[in-house]
Amino acid sequence: MIGLAQTAIFRRYRTADYDSLAALWTRINRELAPAGMEELFDRYIAMTINDELNQLPEIFSEAKRNAFWVVHDSNTIVGSFGIESRGADETELRRMYLDKHYRGQSVAQRMLDCAQTRARQLGFTKMIVSTAQIPKAADRFYRKNGFQQIRTEIADVMTAKQAGGGLTRFHFEKTL
Repeated sequence: MIGLAQTAIFRRYRTADYDSLAALWTRINRELAPAGMEELFDRYIAMTINDELNQLPEIFSEAKRNAFWVVHDSNTIVGSFGIESRGADETELRRMYLDKHYRGQSVAQRMLDCAQTRARQLGFTKMIVSTAQIPKAADRFYRKNGFQQIRTEIADVMTAKQAGGGLTRFHFEKTL
């Protein structure tokens, strides 16, 4: 799969991307589900699609100083990421998903760079992100990119941002 990093492009989400994005979120979250937590993750996937993907244009509207992109390659959506305002100076990196065949080829770095650039253009001075204990590579990636861990919590309750089930979540921030 060498060369995928060069062919993957970023563009703003369109409502026509809905089915492909739902399939991507489903596939990646199922890959992340620890043994014995598959049913919990299926409920989480359904919640994220219902509570967030169905309302993506409203949640990530530019009028709210938000943005959402898909990573597109050969007529296929292989990734997604967005920024969501958390106040005058702070934005949150959200839904940064990338198909496993595109990992390790600088695509995730380009995604983060794009999000940080847009955040700065919108006047944000801080970016926050959280990740569960499961994606160890995500934890390493954020730390490598200058994010500092600010807290850890046990996520007992399922929300559109976390599966719950007692998974540990790590919260990071970075000055832009």
